[in-house]
Amino acid sequence: FVWHEQGKPVFIRFATTTLWKNLNMGFIIIDFKRWGEEDEVKDLVKSTTKEFEQWITDFTNDDDTPPSHEQCAELEEAKITELMESFMSKTKPLSRVKDYIPEKADKLQALLDMRRGYLYKRFASVVEALEDTAAGMLSFCTISLQNKEAELKELFPIKESKVAEEIQELRDELNKWITNGFPDGVEGLDAYDDDLPDGIPSFAAFKEAVSLKEEELTALNSEAIATKLQETRDSSKREVKERVNAAIAAAVAAVEEDLSDDMLPYLDESSMAEFRAELISASKEYGCSRLDE
Repeated sequence: FVWHEQGKPVFIRFATTTLWKNLNMGFIIIDFKRWGEEDEVKDLVKSTTKEFEQWITDFTNDDDTPPSHEQCAELEEAKITELMESFMSKTKPLSRVKDYIPEKADKLQALLDMRRGYLYKRFASVVEALEDTAAGMLSFCTISLQNKEAELKELFPIKESKVAEEIQELRDELNKWITNGFPDGVEGLDAYDDDLPDGIPSFAAFKEAVSLKEEELTALNSEAIATKLQETRDSSKREVKERVNAAIAAAVAAVEEDLSDDMLPYLDESSMAEFRAELISASKEYGCSRLDE
């Protein structure tokens, strides 16, 4: 502690808690415990800031994959909340500086906020590489779905169960490919698909697109089946008509041929010719009436 007495500085170290000194200017009260608590709060601000920085340096994901940009922000938020709560808990017993603590709490919050984003910076290069890989894989998945759609439409109509089988086969193939080609497989890919280029869906969106495409293709196939069945009905009906008409025409021709040389003993040749013509005409008329146009 330093004060001036008769124009000269006086330095005094005290072992007691509080000093009273009668000077020309009056009494001065010195609370050494308050000084100690203030120093404790200052030190806690520094140590908490360093703890956050060390946490950033030492952080590793449970699955050893680098956290995405979104995950880093969430992790930092949770850590800052934890550290601020710890700071307030540790300073709560320091009653002599209770009016001083909010100021230092604000300073600590500002110091920690200044360090937001540091965790992502540490992993940025690896994360960006994984995001590029994720974009490439999901682009391939999208193209694969388009190719499968075109392939199935070329085959329509097919058995209704065949659409579901083909789509499930596509799912299995792509899941296996992602599992073998991306760190932590499908779950890992899902963690790096939040900032993809336009036109490339996230893995969750792709899975939904596959399900919707399955429903769409199933409906289109059902329509194709119904259309094909009707075409078959119409074709069968036409064939029956053609065969029946051909049979009628053949029967009429056969009757006409049979009558061509028939003679009745009770008719002369002229009368027989007239009667024969009548029978042939009636046969043709009846046959034509049975034809299905």
